[in-house]
Amino acid sequence: MIDEIKLITLLKEKKLSGEELAKIFGTSRVAVWKKITKLKTLGYEIHSDKEGYKIIKNPDKPLPTEILPALETNFIGKNYHYFEEIDSTNNYAKSKDLPNGSVILAENQTAGKGRKGRKWISSKYKGLYFSIVLKPNLEVTHLSKFSLLFPYSTFKTLKEFTTQDLKIKWPNDIYLNGKKLAGFLIESSIENNLITKLIVGIGINVNQNTFDFPEDLNYIATSLKLEEGKEFSRNEILLKLLYNIEKDYTDFIKTCYINMKDIEENLLWLGEKVSVYEDGRMVLSGIVKGLNSDGSLILQVDKETEEIIYVGDLSIRY
Repeated sequence: MIDEIKLITLLKEKKLSGEELAKIFGTSRVAVWKKITKLKTLGYEIHSDKEGYKIIKNPDKPLPTEILPALETNFIGKNYHYFEEIDSTNNYAKSKDLPNGSVILAENQTAGKGRKGRKWISSKYKGLYFSIVLKPNLEVTHLSKFSLLFPYSTFKTLKEFTTQDLKIKWPNDIYLNGKKLAGFLIESSIENNLITKLIVGIGINVNQNTFDFPEDLNYIATSLKLEEGKEFSRNEILLKLLYNIEKDYTDFIKTCYINMKDIEENLLWLGEKVSVYEDGRMVLSGIVKGLNSDGSLILQVDKETEEIIYVGDLSIRY
């Protein structure tokens, strides 16, 4: 068997002949040629001549061969599943007994899901669409904090790639210049009052163009490329994000503390009037005042009354 990661590492470093590679891996030159052909289909640009093979360009795809050797995490992403297409990474995570920290990433989801059963549009090779399996074994009282923990980690990561108006929309979206950039779907399993499993679905628009979004979403959705006017490395973003998520998650497991004040300062529509919708029906309106320590939203509905919101969708339409 030829170890693909080792083969890629070798061919990034220097040119090697089919005969040399066959000796290294204890296989035939035909097997080497077949593996080289496979790497080309994955998007690796490989120069070949009578002296051998050399990788001259890597694909900007979050392939296991690109992500696993570069991971700086202790456990998140070490069990990594990559799909060209799948119905939903969350569905896959729910259907398998995967170890803590497993990451499932798909280039395209045919049934990608957002909150409340909404469909998530995943443009192939343009964004990052993945799920993380976590097993916190924390009391269920901490569940609402997780809705903000992962958007907060993502917010801090994406701040490294844009200087523009990046905000966290309560409870779990990221907006850039007033348009949706990233969304989250967190599903939990609870046993004996403990959160035994979290499946954290994350979708980030990275290199989409306007035509990649349905016409009715153009006014509310955006990508890093659209706002910054340049392409981004999806692999670089993913690697930094997995590292930051692991750090923040591990800290939270130890302390059960999230810096809500920092999240509050970066809330979308802080100090503005919003409406709260449940199942498409407006149930309340008021001014966003901030967050409680449990992640619930404080809404000033009149001069003397504040309401605490635990669930709902925010909108500035009335």
